[in-house]
Formats: sequence, C-alpha cells, structure tokens
Amino acid sequence: MDFRENITHSYNADDSFTVSSITSRGRQPQTAEAPAQTNAILDALPADLARMLAPALKTVVLRREDFIYQEDDRLDYIYFPLTAVVSEFKMLEDGRMVEIAVTGSEGAVGLSSIFSDTHTAQNCTQVSQSGTAKRLDAVTFEKMINSNEKLRESLNKFLIQYIKQISQKSICNMYHSVKERFCTWILMVQDRCGKSMLNLTHEQIARTLGVYRPSITCIAQELREARLINYSRGGISIRDRAAVERAACSCYMELSGN
Repeated sequence: MDFRENITHSYNADDSFTVSSITSRGRQPQTAEAPAQTNAILDALPADLARMLAPALKTVVLRREDFIYQEDDRLDYIYFPLTAVVSEFKMLEDGRMVEIAVTGSEGAVGLSSIFSDTHTAQNCTQVSQSGTAKRLDAVTFEKMINSNEKLRESLNKFLIQYIKQISQKSICNMYHSVKERFCTWILMVQDRCGKSMLNLTHEQIARTLGVYRPSITCIAQELREARLINYSRGGISIRDRAAVERAACSCYMELSGN
C-alpha cells in the first residue's frame, strides 16, 4: 500500500502550534533547519549488516496526517523515521482514536508486525510530524531477519522499548490528566523528531489524546498563564522546558530515560 493513497488533511493555519524549546534539562532538540538525519536502529547495525541493507533502503518524505497503515492492512514496508514522527492508534468503541505508541528516530514503524503470522498492521498508524524516513520492503527485511542472528539481536532493544511504551501508554491514558498527557506528548514528539520547531493543530492534539478540542485550548491557555509556554495566533513556544517536564506525567521520564 502506498501511504499517499490514504491521506487526510485537517490543517488550519489559525489552529497550528509551533513548538520551540528554549531550555532543556533532557535531550536538546536540533534546530528546525538542520535536524539529525539518523535512525538509532540503523545506526546500531554492525557495518556488514548496514552495507547489506543500504541498497534496499529508500528515503521517503512522510507528510503530516498521512496514514501509513490502517488496521489489518497488508504490511508492505517497514519505515525507519529520520526526522518524521509516527503515532500508532487504537480505535475506541465510540469512534475516537487514542495513541498507544509514538515512534521517531529511535525506532521503526511496522517492525512488530513482521513477527506475526498474518503480516498485517495491528493498529492504525498516522504521521504526527512531517519529515523523512528510510523505507524498506517488508519481504526483503523478513528474509534478512530469518537468515541473520545479528540482525535479530540488534532489534531486541527497540522491541523491548516498544512493548514498554505501549504498556506505559495504557496506564497514562487511563490515570493521568489531560494536562499531564498534553505536556508529555509535546516533549516526546520533540525528542523523537530532533526539531526545535513543530507544527501541530488543536484538532490533531485532541485526536491524539482522545479528548475534545476545547480541552486542549483551555490547557494551552492555562500553561501560558503559568508562564510555561507562550502562544499566539498560529504558534506556541515552550518558554521553560524544565517546567513543562515537571508539569508532564511521570511517563515522560519513564519513557525518555532522563
């Protein structure tokens, strides 16, 4: 499936967030003009495996709010984000989607499905932040995994973190406040794409957190009044990243390793 065949757009210039970090006691995001063009999984491969995979890897651009996979779609490609960030969603009974995992330059999208018997996407995946990724044919990658023990071993760390994130997200979505989750999500997206500037919409954030849009507007206003962020028409900036980290739920530190 070509992801460009499943595109939805809800972009509104008056409703977009631009997030920039001024101070940080965690990872320091790269500048918007020159984000890091790397992927942790690919970078960690032994040199011989990296050379083996290189001809099969293709750099692609992922646009914000593109759907890479819908649930039960055939898994044709594995994506290794460089500057893009991709969210994985589960559909609720009332029709809302709630994010269960977010992946950026630290991981891969679609990797877990390689190890299933059906080779289909288990959840819906959508681009949260535009950027680049390396794309690899799933059949090619599966053959390499089956024939190379070093490659299987190199994927274990990401798979463990992926499972940990899903488990943590289920707790977060159930027990933590929308304000805490709002702060955590912005920090996690910024960490994973390596950009200091993010373009987001109220509607997108609300949909990701599984809440209604007015809640996000109220939270943004509360954070501005507390001098944690600044925002104006079409933009938001993190005024004090350390304070935003304190306002986030404990899941941020748990998942970021800070």
